[in-house]
Amino acid sequence: MNEVSVAANPLLTIDTDFEAYLTAYTRSYQGHMVDGNLDYAYESDYAVRQKVMGLGGASKLFKAVNTQDIAAEAKHLFMKCDQVGPLKYPEIYDIVKKCSERLEMVVPIVFIREDLDKPIIYSIASDMIDPCVVITKSLIQMCSAEELTLLVGCECGRIQNGHCQFNIAYTYLNINKDCFKLITRSHTSPVSSQFHKALAGWVKFGEQTAARAGMICLDKPGRFLGLMSSLYQKGYVDFYGKKQQTFSKDLETISDNIHTMDSRSLKVDDDLTDVERFILAANEFLYCATLYDWRNDIDGKEQKIQPVQVCDVRTSMIVGNGG
Repeated sequence: MNEVSVAANPLLTIDTDFEAYLTAYTRSYQGHMVDGNLDYAYESDYAVRQKVMGLGGASKLFKAVNTQDIAAEAKHLFMKCDQVGPLKYPEIYDIVKKCSERLEMVVPIVFIREDLDKPIIYSIASDMIDPCVVITKSLIQMCSAEELTLLVGCECGRIQNGHCQFNIAYTYLNINKDCFKLITRSHTSPVSSQFHKALAGWVKFGEQTAARAGMICLDKPGRFLGLMSSLYQKGYVDFYGKKQQTFSKDLETISDNIHTMDSRSLKVDDDLTDVERFILAANEFLYCATLYDWRNDIDGKEQKIQPVQVCDVRTSMIVGNGG
């Protein structure tokens, strides 16, 4: 067998060592749990989800989402879509594996959808369905490997923090026509105005947690702001239907200016868009000690490191949650 054949044979890249197998399938992030919550998670994310679960009508909607909507979506994925593995879409499998290792979680099932002509990524999971990340072919074609790593990392974070059922429940609010919707929508009863307001408000908190997970997964977390901005400029539309292809403001400069302000004097322009606020707020995690607890392979000495509680306060002030 010549050298070219050896280099091209994907079977040779599979790690068959039992110790590696055991490590992968007993991977746990329990050391990063604080009071039942992951230490990198944005505190308002968990608090608002708990509030949503206690509102009238929530139990019926979430039951429909978990037992019918997600099950129907999973059936479609297993029947119609390609599943990523070491031999099929190996480059994507390597990205998913890297993200899973950095978040200390079991590698999720990953599907590639060709029946959707839009660049989107989403995740599903329930008590009956193992966690799955779904990526459309058009998103793969649009993204660089680094951009795809960021998006996959965000979805792994959503799985890790239990966001999936909340995202799918959000599609019933009919807030944005570009919001992604699953194949089946089994819940027919209207939701209360209180539930509608609380779940709609949760989105900006949940996406902060997801973005922090994505940053943990990047080889160079400092690239987060540029990568996320680039994705939207290329035409990326997120799960909730948010999009923004032009940025009139220099987010890098704004972020640098924010970093020089102490928490008491932190203020951002009122005319920032939701996407701009999301990116700027998420970038605060670059200066959080928790990031470097997860990524001890990178050095944060040059950053002005702050505890996660301070990071949460600053994030709240940027996304518009008071402080």
